[in-house]
Amino acid sequence: MPRNSRTRVLFVIGSMGGGGAERQVLEILKRIDRTRFEPLLYLAMKQGELLEEVPPDVPIFAYWDGSPVTWTRRILGSMKLTRLLRYLDLAKVLREQKIDVVYDRTYLATLDAAGGCWFRPTPRVSCCVADPGPELELYVRGSVALSRWFARRAYRSANIVLANSEGLRNRVIEYFQLNPDHVKVYNNLLASSIALGPNPEGDDTHLDLRESGSGDSQGKSVGSADQYDEFHSRLMTAGAEQPSLREVFKAKQDRFLIVSAGRLHPQKGYLFLLEAMNELIHQRGRSLRLVIFGKGESESELREFVRLHGLEEDVILAGFVANPRQWYQNANLFVLPSLFDAMPNALIEAAASGVPALATTCPSGPKEILDGGRCGGLVPPADAKALADAIVDAMDNHHKWQEKACLARERVIQMFDPEIGIRRLENLLEETAGNRIC
Repeated sequence: MPRNSRTRVLFVIGSMGGGGAERQVLEILKRIDRTRFEPLLYLAMKQGELLEEVPPDVPIFAYWDGSPVTWTRRILGSMKLTRLLRYLDLAKVLREQKIDVVYDRTYLATLDAAGGCWFRPTPRVSCCVADPGPELELYVRGSVALSRWFARRAYRSANIVLANSEGLRNRVIEYFQLNPDHVKVYNNLLASSIALGPNPEGDDTHLDLRESGSGDSQGKSVGSADQYDEFHSRLMTAGAEQPSLREVFKAKQDRFLIVSAGRLHPQKGYLFLLEAMNELIHQRGRSLRLVIFGKGESESELREFVRLHGLEEDVILAGFVANPRQWYQNANLFVLPSLFDAMPNALIEAAASGVPALATTCPSGPKEILDGGRCGGLVPPADAKALADAIVDAMDNHHKWQEKACLARERVIQMFDPEIGIRRLENLLEETAGNRIC
């Protein structure tokens, strides 16, 4: 690599959906120093809510970009060799774009990057951002043992493996039998879109909301308050029975307002949170309301639970939100009910916004963010009653929870300082690229 050239970094991830891993890749793409690096992006599928936010100077390559599938792909796909095609396609990009170092994030992206780098040897930084045990069980279609063996080889072939929490680092070392010196902790970057203080505009005229409603309005982006009112009016006409989000957040003093955010997936434990809401409202007579931001495969199951238990006026599934800061700042409590998690961005962002937080004691992540309960509430995973009891405590002792929220805000701003984090990552990428095999 010429001494004075910029380091060409290829970031590899499945898509640019609205999940935490995708948000972190986007944040790095926005922040990485252009005088030292040329960032490029490789996707398995060119899609996702965050795709339009990728900086315009970042070239995007994708195995599938919506173009017609060739006969070669059809034949190899029928032979279950689609992954091999992705390896070859990624290797082609590595070769033609003269990539100096690869940064892959998520389990499936690591498999693709390892395969591509086998065909075109390139230094690689691999990230593990979720507990590998449940992650493998989630994606594996055949033998878990065989998949674990391939994943172990993929992580071992990287120059360095990054985990986003100390607990996850220990878990990755144990699960994949990696050398402890091969795995480092690199904290997530606090997103630049998350306000660390009051909304500078002082109002709510900068909404960017994608609501998963019904009718032809589904999935549209909403920019202004007027557009939102019109959008919500169409939802009501189409048969939606839930109140306006603007009404909910402006009238929060009428009910204790809880927010949650994340991919709608069984891993996130939302059914236990809905069970807690059902108990609090219908058995304990508590006056509260829950808004969940996110999209995912569990949406229909969650909506059915809401319908069957008569919670339509109490629980709002609000869809994808590009910038959740104003919603967090106007809530009374943020709840993360995950069954397992690594370093959840939603909890970090909520803490940075100053809202009291309640989370589950996953093997890693939430306990570190909330400092073992000093900076927020912690309850066991998959325990609706424990969630309900903690919510009651937050309602009855809100001053105590607000004090913890102040401690949490100070803690996450220090832990996840994006300027410190990006400089540290840049140095690692340059160091790793220096090991390139010509």
